[in-house]
Amino acid sequence: MHTSRRGAIAFVVFVGLLICMAPAAGAGERGEGSGSAAGVHGGAAPKHVPDEVLVRFAPGVSPTVKSAIHRGLGARTVARYATVTGLELVKLPKGVGAKEAIKHYRRHLDVLYAEPNYVVEAVAVLNDPLFGSLWGLENTGQSSGTPGADIDATRAWSLTTGSSSVVVAVIDTGIDYTHPDLAANMFHNTADCDANGVDDDGNGFVHDCHGIDVVHNDSNPMDDNSHGTHVAGTIGAAGNNRIGVVGVNWNVRLMPCKFLDAQGSGTTAGAIACLNYVAMMKDRGVDIVATNHSWGGVDFSQALYDAIDSHRKRGILFVAAAGNSATDNNTAPFYPAGYYLPNVISVAATTRTDALASFSNFGRQTVHVGAPGSEILSTTPANTYSTFSGTSMAAPHVTGLAALLKADDPTRDWRAIRNLILAGGEDSAALTQTISQKRLNAYGALTCSGSTVLSRLRPVGSSITAAVGAPVDLAALHVNCADPNGAVTVAVASGAQTVATVTLEDDGLAPDQAAGDGIYSGQWTPAAQGTYSLTFPGGDVVTVAVLANYSYSPTALVWRTISGSNLNLSDDSSASISPPFPIRFGGASFTTVYVNSNGYLSFTGPFISYLNAAIPTSAVGTLVAPFWDDLYPVPGTAQNAFWAVTGAAPNRELVIEWRNVRQFDCNADSAATVKFQIVFFESSSDILFNYADTVFGGGCGSADYGAAATVGIQVSPTRGTQFSFDAPRLSASTALLWTVPPPPPALWVTPVTQDFGAVTVGSSVNRSFTVQNTGGGTLTGSVSTSAPYSVVSGGSFSLAPGASQSVVVSFTPSAPGSAPGTVLFSSNAGNLSRDVTGTGAAAQITVLSPNGGEAWRINRKYRIAWTSSGVKGNVRIELSRDGGSWQTLFASTANDGAADWKVTGPAAQARVRICDLAGLVCDTSNAPFSITP
Repeated sequence: MHTSRRGAIAFVVFVGLLICMAPAAGAGERGEGSGSAAGVHGGAAPKHVPDEVLVRFAPGVSPTVKSAIHRGLGARTVARYATVTGLELVKLPKGVGAKEAIKHYRRHLDVLYAEPNYVVEAVAVLNDPLFGSLWGLENTGQSSGTPGADIDATRAWSLTTGSSSVVVAVIDTGIDYTHPDLAANMFHNTADCDANGVDDDGNGFVHDCHGIDVVHNDSNPMDDNSHGTHVAGTIGAAGNNRIGVVGVNWNVRLMPCKFLDAQGSGTTAGAIACLNYVAMMKDRGVDIVATNHSWGGVDFSQALYDAIDSHRKRGILFVAAAGNSATDNNTAPFYPAGYYLPNVISVAATTRTDALASFSNFGRQTVHVGAPGSEILSTTPANTYSTFSGTSMAAPHVTGLAALLKADDPTRDWRAIRNLILAGGEDSAALTQTISQKRLNAYGALTCSGSTVLSRLRPVGSSITAAVGAPVDLAALHVNCADPNGAVTVAVASGAQTVATVTLEDDGLAPDQAAGDGIYSGQWTPAAQGTYSLTFPGGDVVTVAVLANYSYSPTALVWRTISGSNLNLSDDSSASISPPFPIRFGGASFTTVYVNSNGYLSFTGPFISYLNAAIPTSAVGTLVAPFWDDLYPVPGTAQNAFWAVTGAAPNRELVIEWRNVRQFDCNADSAATVKFQIVFFESSSDILFNYADTVFGGGCGSADYGAAATVGIQVSPTRGTQFSFDAPRLSASTALLWTVPPPPPALWVTPVTQDFGAVTVGSSVNRSFTVQNTGGGTLTGSVSTSAPYSVVSGGSFSLAPGASQSVVVSFTPSAPGSAPGTVLFSSNAGNLSRDVTGTGAAAQITVLSPNGGEAWRINRKYRIAWTSSGVKGNVRIELSRDGGSWQTLFASTANDGAADWKVTGPAAQARVRICDLAGLVCDTSNAPFSITP
């Protein structure tokens, strides 16, 4: 989809009954449905304004330097935005395209970023006489609906119906501010509600009585489309006025900013201009609680992100439609709903039967809540009413509730309002793939008590890739109604062993974006390659493959000649391939790869971007880019992408070939093409880039040899290796071999603690540890400890990958009592320590017989018996008669627990004493025994 190239903001709406405003598939949104056996994705590429770009300069850059950079291209600034310092909308001279201009600006260190001005589109569809049709506010089962599948508005209205002091901005196609059901609730900038031709309030806009229109650069935000008026009616059509419908708020003030034209199309620059106006009005004292955004597109805009973040700093919520392409926003983001900012609420659409609408996008970590969005009746221009469907219709229910919550308690800030919207909803089985897993409930939000939400926000998805030494962001929403609900702990494990515990904090310190908002954040930095699990509360597990980074070297071209299966890609589309063997990448294995028309592929998902970027790029996790450029395959022809598996197991190859594909800027020239391949190997993580032809020629000569392309491989959003970026370094008939170093050795020791128990002083007990090389290479090292512990065996090791060795440690206490210690394992892969514990027990002798009360007769033989522990060598046995002195019976006899004695006279009451030879450890009969004739 290349109208003036590129980046449409799409209406998030299906329109029914009276008007057809947007294609039912959601024009301009990312469509991820399967289109062939290989799974073709997308094709509805974003558009942009061809002669404009957005440029943001670094803080402190002087006007002189900015002007000089613009002059280098012959460009001029046409707009600046006070809320995003340094951001400018730049008009390009004739003959200079956006991509060329972006390259120019990116070369300057004074430029933070430069990006296209993307085109976006809308995503659509009491005594008030039509209230009975407003099932989203009160569902009594009308039209085969499910009773109660609504936002419980009527009970909410028993608490508040809104306030004329609360303002919400509708950033859309404008509002018919003369509509009888809306006029009473329109915002009035009273100082400029006249016709004197003067900017009476000095805000830079003449007669901005209700708002502004950035499409026509005036202050008349009249709706010429219907979409914005429909959205406004859901938020705040006047209640109890005997006219038409009613909004979530009976009383509110609606501020329109028109940036979408009569066809529902606008630009990111227009959206930013509206956000700039709203921020300015907030700074001037207007109580703007939230803005509604029922539009979107698939391209990330840093400038728009920055503008939304400026609203967060002003306490303004940003409510956005999740999109209408029935896709998972986790894997195919839809913006602006997909921006990870705490003031953004992304809204899915539900039906009158409480199901997720068939068209609605969803996302377990990216879409917050569901709200009615199917067959929604609301206001449309010229005193009419229409029924539209779409997430465009769901979002204003949420925006309306934000206003209602503010009216109920003016002290609530954006944090409390957002949290109440999410925690106060009603649990819904249809919305399990959202953050809150709830459908909006106005009464529940207003009366919330003891309702908690604990849901992971980062990482997105069930599996991610990472790189050694590169932090992985972790975050979770944890709220109890309006309030934060306490720190969140994440366990990091390698196999069955916990290797780290991360406590997420809500303190506003990076990576946490805002303190006290109920989003708890932290980071975990992998120290070694491998597969790890992150376990969030509730058993929510994310698998992390920590990959090795690639390096490259030139190699001889060995072209793989294949006929192959045609992926039949269209412009700006992708297709998934699941080959018969797992693809090795960075030391891990993947079963599916997503091939893009623009000369790259990813294991992360169907990442679609025609505008190449430097590697690594935060836009995607994994990326293999032999020739990332704005390419143009032709569906149904041989000028496309093909794939084949060659060879026999275990040495098969997966070959993916972009065969004679064109460049977009000269796509009418069938001879201006390039031809290149990627080869994956079944038996290794090596990757081969083959280049048969790197010269487009003709009108695209400026892109020859990769001069407009990115070439490289990245294994995570922050780690990759780049061969070239917008540099003509690719010659024909060449190849690049990409390899990963063998994994370094990795030390692991089990168990993590060892208890030797109670051991008699002077005795020894042995226990074993196992040291293992869980990485690659050779693990070498030694083991050490200190008394009363010692290493008996296995004190040094040299282990191949996967090999292990037993290490025996002995505990020999020298004194009674507890003896904690540490065993240190030192290696070329780092050190580990293991705690050891043991208790020293005192030496002891216990007389068993005679022990009191026995009668032993003279001249008869009896056995003296005892036990001992910790006594070394022989023992001495002595006898005392009638309390007299001790006489030796055995001066030194074996300490074996028994000695036979022939009793001698005279008769007496006697005791036996047994001692070690040093006389340090002794025991005596407990009571006298009798020696008799």
